[in-house]
Amino acid sequence: MTERNNSKSYFRYLIFVLMLVQMLDTYSTIYPGSIVSSIVSEFLGGLPPNEANSIVALAGSITSIGMYFLFFNQYLVDILGRKLMLAITVLGMGIASLGMSLSVNYVMYISFRFFLNFFYMSDIWLIFINEESETNKRALNSNIILMAGLIGAIIMVMCRFTFITEVNPNWRGMTLFPIILGIPLFFVVYFSLKESSKFQLMKENREKKSRTFIGDIKALFQIDDRKPFIIMLIISFLFGFSNLFIGLFEKYIADTGTISQTLVSIIFFLTIFTVMIAYLVNGLLADRIGRKPLLYLWSFLLPISVIIWVFGAMSSQSAFLIVFIGYAISHIAFWGLWGVIRLITLELVPTDKRGTGLGFRSLIGAFGTTIGLLLSSLAILVFGLGATFIIFVLVNLGIIPLGYFFIKETSGVDLAEIK
Repeated sequence: MTERNNSKSYFRYLIFVLMLVQMLDTYSTIYPGSIVSSIVSEFLGGLPPNEANSIVALAGSITSIGMYFLFFNQYLVDILGRKLMLAITVLGMGIASLGMSLSVNYVMYISFRFFLNFFYMSDIWLIFINEESETNKRALNSNIILMAGLIGAIIMVMCRFTFITEVNPNWRGMTLFPIILGIPLFFVVYFSLKESSKFQLMKENREKKSRTFIGDIKALFQIDDRKPFIIMLIISFLFGFSNLFIGLFEKYIADTGTISQTLVSIIFFLTIFTVMIAYLVNGLLADRIGRKPLLYLWSFLLPISVIIWVFGAMSSQSAFLIVFIGYAISHIAFWGLWGVIRLITLELVPTDKRGTGLGFRSLIGAFGTTIGLLLSSLAILVFGLGATFIIFVLVNLGIIPLGYFFIKETSGVDLAEIK
């Protein structure tokens, strides 16, 4: 009885620590996109809007290459363990943000922005909680942590209200939170968490043989569910390719001039609470109706919502309301789709390959982001920013037939039995 209570007590503590990790991850993921106009004003001032936007998109394609290293982080998760690599990712977010705050030119800023991409949006915490959760509560527990992560988004908006003003914007103040939280959290994760139970069991039962990098990659394509896994890689590529709008929304609104920076901060703030809809829907329905229906829903809503706020921002009347509604739906669909993609991928891959499989998915998604941003940097010069958003986000509609015809339903799968 005592052992059971200790186990329950530790599980609650694990969830609390992973909530802090997700708060840091959420903040680090979104705050660079909230200060683009301030960065451009300081480092690229004087350039025509389309040229500056093109340079920002090109720089985004370069920094997205940093996300390729997520694959190596998560590959090491299967070798060194979940705990150590989770600790390294939170430390990396803190150090990268410190470097960004000390930047004296655009190249230096982009270099540390590149480094930040090594660590955020990692799937390590997701592996951790799913391997410790009961089969019928994996989606619920994952989305509870994701909802707690929204506190990081709330803190980001509070910082933006404080530091990004019409009179004297101070974008460096936006880097303080990940610096203050990330570095101490490294010690909390490393010294107070236990290694995942399924990883420990896998290490005990694994045959004593050497592992090679190439061999581990080949092994991903020899699993029982290799065909749906390959389709999930294609879906991840399309998702990464299509979402230019996430990083340049704030710059687009600033260019239109119909909504003030204060109102943009209000939109960011209100949108945080609407994102809870995505996590609640995934958490409550993914284990009941399955993962695939939600994959279709979010893939359909994403392009529709972007069209709404792109045209809404051009309107001199009701611009704030239309943009808020459209942008809120965009974030509900984006984060909902992102969560379902990661969850399905996780449930297709065996324990000893799970970090490698999710890392490879991150790599393919980041590659899609790079290609999308490179092509969009050219498209912006021809079509402008708003039209480019719409052209690229329509690619998400291709996810629907891919999911319908080629992806298996993974709800109810026992992670320990996947081969």
